[in-house]
Parts: sequence; structure tokens; C-alpha cells
Amino acid sequence: MSKDSKILNPFFKKEYPVISHGKRIYMYDEDGKEYIDGTSGAVLCSLGHGLEEMGDVLKAQTEKISFVYRWDCVTDVLEQACNKICEASENHFSKVFYVSGGSEATEIAVKLARKYHLNKGNHGKYKVISRWQSYHGSTMGVLSLTGFTGRRAGYEPYLHEFGHIPPAYCYRCWYNKEPKNCNIECAQALENEILSQGPDSVSAFIMEPISGMSICAARPRDDYYEKIKEICKKYDVLLIFDEVMTGIGRTGKYFAYQYFNVKPDIIALGKALCGGYFPIGAVACTEALYETIYNNTAEFPPGYSWAGNPLGCAVVVKTFEYIEEHHLITKSAENGAYLKQRLKSLHKHPTVGDIRGLGMMVGIEFVKNKSTKEAFGPEVGYSLQINQEALKRGMFIELSSGCDKGVRGDMIMAAPAFIITKEEIDKMIDILDETITAVEERNGFLSEAIG
Repeated sequence: MSKDSKILNPFFKKEYPVISHGKRIYMYDEDGKEYIDGTSGAVLCSLGHGLEEMGDVLKAQTEKISFVYRWDCVTDVLEQACNKICEASENHFSKVFYVSGGSEATEIAVKLARKYHLNKGNHGKYKVISRWQSYHGSTMGVLSLTGFTGRRAGYEPYLHEFGHIPPAYCYRCWYNKEPKNCNIECAQALENEILSQGPDSVSAFIMEPISGMSICAARPRDDYYEKIKEICKKYDVLLIFDEVMTGIGRTGKYFAYQYFNVKPDIIALGKALCGGYFPIGAVACTEALYETIYNNTAEFPPGYSWAGNPLGCAVVVKTFEYIEEHHLITKSAENGAYLKQRLKSLHKHPTVGDIRGLGMMVGIEFVKNKSTKEAFGPEVGYSLQINQEALKRGMFIELSSGCDKGVRGDMIMAAPAFIITKEEIDKMIDILDETITAVEERNGFLSEAIG
């Protein structure tokens, strides 16, 4: 960017396209060039761009009231927005706390877990165990829980270490096992960590049911979740699911946990909760957790000025209505299956090591050697090359690196808006195919089918 710009962007010397407008899955720069938004922004714009209905909703709510303070009063639209989440969970969750985004949501989830244990008289339970190769937010509290070393780098002096366990990452299993014959050692690691820390000190375990950008859409065997829940229950440790990225339809169900025989005590939400039209997040908890607090102190004061904002709540209600009206949960599942099927055609490339995911959230991991799964070194910037080459061809695709123990490894995430058509998915795959070919040739690979 020009040094004359007043924008403090992530990369000071990078040239950013200046986007003027968007429609559906497309964005347009100031020169009129069209780009496919291949990752829904930050896996966020689930309804696509340019929905006039959202502008109408914001205008109508602004004319009613745009702000109330949650310590003093509530609004009917807040009640509606809370009901939408509870109904989508089939009333597994009974209480909802709205915030301004995913990092705030995971922070509140941790505080709610602590409040629960304080109300039970378990004053020593405060530690929150998480996993390496995870991402739970950028504020200092949840950055401490994050196991994405690239995001933590430089901020370690401010962070608290409560314990991280290995990720559920079958492609690069930390125990050198295969899913078909492992004993879910990555789940058993939680019990070992709880015992090492002391069960009386552990408040909660937080995990992404399907990994976000740190190990793009990796997921374990289904019985992993059951083992984790069993361990949490055994030691009175609350299970928090960070579904900021996976929640509200991204995986083909409202929540990713609905695929598995496990229900968390607390869930953190964001991103698709608003369809991409307002900064908002939420935390939901079970009635049992709420009752414990209600029957003791009956209060949970933490929060933010914009928590439960009526403008955001109006957008949430409209998002749910739009999803229901256009059957977008079903479309997310169907189009997600088609997206993954079409992406698997890219296995012909010598650097495409793994393709994984669920619904409209599919990750591709690149490798230097398929047989050994050797990752590219960070000096190569392989995923950055993919990102830049795709941009030249008219598509934004989010990249990530450091999947191999936080140092090496390259990935991208394909996660378009739920409204995408099969024809548009085909167009995405064509661009990715050309992109990977170009990058492979530049790095000395022959892009031919192998095996």
C-alpha cells in the first residue's frame, strides 16, 4: 500500500485491490475487474454480497432504535435473535449472550465457564485446556488458548499457559498412527493433561469441532468427540465448542456438533451468524449450566458496550429467515459435497497432499513430497504463491501456513457463500487447477496425474 494511505493494514508493502462493490459470490474493484470470493471473505459472508434486504433491515431497525445498554434494558429483537439460536440447537441451548464478534465470544465462553465453577463452589477451577494448531481469537485472553504459533508469535510475554494437547490431525498424526488403527491417543491426551494439571484446577476444554484456518478443515474420527466428552464429564470439566467458523450452516448443519453424538456445554459463534452483514458473535449455554448460576449468585456481569445491540440482532433474525426461506442449510450440505468432489480432481497435482472438510468448508494441504508428506519450508511461501496466482486469475482464496508443528506447511481454504451454484463451483475449480499448475511449474514440478 502507498505510505500516503491512512489504513493500517496487515502487510504494509502489499498492493491490495480496492473493492468498490459486490454481488452474490463476486466482488468488483474500482477498475471493474471481477473476482470470485472463494472463501466468503474470512469464511464469513455466507449469504453472499449485495443483499438489499439486509440494508432494509438495518434501516428499519435504526428508525426504531439503534442502541440500548444491556445493563439497563433489553429489546424484543434481542429476544428473537436468542430464540433463533436456541431453536436451531433443538433447544439444547437455552440462554444466549450476544457480543460483537468471534474473539469476544470465546472470551465470554471462558468467563461463563469460570462463573459456573465459582457458583458450584469450585474456586480452584480456572484453567482452560486447548489444542496446539487451534485458533480461538486475537484478544490476549483467547490468544493464550490459541495453539496457532504464528498468531501467538511476539505476544508470548502477555499470554497465560494453561496447557495444550496435540491436535486431532489425522493427516499429520502427532502419534504417527493411522485413523483405522489408532486408539484416539489425541483424545486420551486430554485426560493425561487434566491429571497432570490437577482435576481440581481445570475449568474447561475448548476445541473447534472442525479446525479453522490453522489446519484448514481437519477433523478426527467420530469417536474422538465421544471420548473427549466422556473425559470432560469424568472430571467436571466443561466442554466448549468454538464454532465461530463452523456454526450457522457452514458445514451443512446449523452447528457442526450436530453431526456427532456429542453436545457441548457452551458454544461460541460468529462469522456466518450475521451472513456477513454486521459484526456480531454469540455464546450459548445449556439450561443446566444456567440453573447452577441462577440458583446461587444469579448474575453474570461481564460484557461489552455493544453486546446485544439491536441492529446486529435484527440482522441475525433476518439471516435465519433468509437461510430458512432459501433452504440454505440443505444447499450448503449439497453444494459442499459437490465442492469437495470437484476439489478431489486436484489430487492429480504432485503438490496436493490432502483434501478434507465438511460442507462448504474444504481445506487443501500442499506438500513437497506426497509419499513422505514433507512440507514446504516457510521460505518458499507456497500457499502465498497460490493466493497471489489465484488473485491474478480473478479469485480470492484464503491461505494459511504452519500446519506442520507451527513452522512448516501450506494450505488454502475453499469456503464460498452458500448461494453458490454448481456452475460457479466448476469455475472455481478451473481457476484453482490453472493456479496450482502455474505455481508448480514455477517451483519445478510437473503437473501431471500420478498414481
